[in-house]
Amino acid sequence: MNNKGFTLVELLGVIILLSLIALITIPSISSWIKEGEEKANSQIKENIVLASKNWALDNKNLLPQNTNQTYKVTLNNLQNGGYIDKNLKLPSTGNELENICVIITNTGKTTKGINKYKYEYSENC
Repeated sequence: MNNKGFTLVELLGVIILLSLIALITIPSISSWIKEGEEKANSQIKENIVLASKNWALDNKNLLPQNTNQTYKVTLNNLQNGGYIDKNLKLPSTGNELENICVIITNTGKTTKGINKYKYEYSENC
């Protein structure tokens, strides 16, 4: 008799071993995916703030001139001006970004008399 195949015990041993490896690796892989989505979300938000800084360079006349005054740059303004792509979606949810803006606040003047601004991402505009 020629025994070239695996026995049932050997196959069950391999299946159990592969199951244990899967049980160990799946939670860590899912946490890596979640961390990646969170990093991608924060990167999109940083890019929106950066786009608003570029917008501010081209629209200095709209920026607040007095300390603590604010101006809101909406996502539509940035998209229509070509500063950022249209139809942005958050990787974690797949939802398009809507009602997003960057609040630009005049924080005072430097020693040379130049206005300083603070840029804050906001989801409620």
